Parts: sequence; structure tokens; C-alpha cells
Amino acid sequence: MGAHLLEELIGALIYVLPAYVANGAPVVLVRAIGKARPLDLGRNFLDGRRILGDGKTFEGLGGGLLSGTLTGLVVSLLLPGTFRSALEPLALSSGAMLGDVLGSFAKRRIGIARGGPLPVVDQVGFLAAALLLTWSLFGPKEWSDAVTPLLFLVTALLHLGTNAGAYLLGLKERWY
Repeated sequence: MGAHLLEELIGALIYVLPAYVANGAPVVLVRAIGKARPLDLGRNFLDGRRILGDGKTFEGLGGGLLSGTLTGLVVSLLLPGTFRSALEPLALSSGAMLGDVLGSFAKRRIGIARGGPLPVVDQVGFLAAALLLTWSLFGPKEWSDAVTPLLFLVTALLHLGTNAGAYLLGLKERWY
């Protein structure tokens, strides 16, 4: 990997940090506060299955949005020019949370229980939604064509690693 490509990848990772934090924070925050209210209010969809399940909560959604957005604002202070707008971290955080919720909705529709695996969607669905939402509002970033696929690969590996860590810390019931 050339030095320029590595610099771009590091810049891309810093750029998506609000999405990473928004995606990971709910597990920690909901565990810390205890009881949480499910986004679907316990309701079932037309197929008789829960809309999202107990794993997607109002507290997790709010905490993810807040922590991701605040992370982006701190990055903006430390590294001016990372974002094109003060609203870009909010968009990245919102997209990440939307991607996570859509992933849960899809899992319930195909009969995967809470915590069950849906490879690729589990690892990078939040990032895909974060970038789609943010880039639809602000336009894509000026990375080389090689950076986005690398970003998804690194994200998948980081996701697996952080989930394994959360499992070892007792924050998650499964390592993936």
C-alpha cells in the first residue's frame, strides 16, 4: 500500500469515526442505564414477527446519535476541515443508526433471532447507510477509488474485533 493511499485511508477512518461511535455506543450505554424501551414498542410486523426486537431501543438510538455527533464535533475541533459542515457528523451518525435498524428489520423478516448473524450486513451495513445518507446530502468525499473498498474491509475487520472484545467484557452475548 502506497503512502498516499495509507494517508487517504487514515483520513477516511477519521471521517467515519462518528458512524463507528454511533454504531458501538448503544451497547455500552444501554448496559450502563439498565432497562431500555424497544423502538418497536413490542409490536409485530405483518408477518407476525417483531418489527425490530428488544435490541433496538430509544435509549440506544438517542445515545448513538448523541455520542457519534459529539465525536464528530470533537474531531472538527482537533482536525479542522475533516467535515464540510457541522451537520456532517450528525448525518454520519444518523445513517449509521438507520443502517443498524434496517439490518435488524431485515433479520426479523428472514427469521434471524436477536443477536443472530447476518454476515456483511452486521459488519458493514451501518457504514453503507452512513455514507449513502451523508453523501446524498453533502456529496461524496474526494478519495481515490481504492479507499472506499479498503474502508469497508477495515470496518468489517474492526467490527469483528470490537464485537469479540465486547463479548469478552460481557457486553455482548455472542462474539460476532
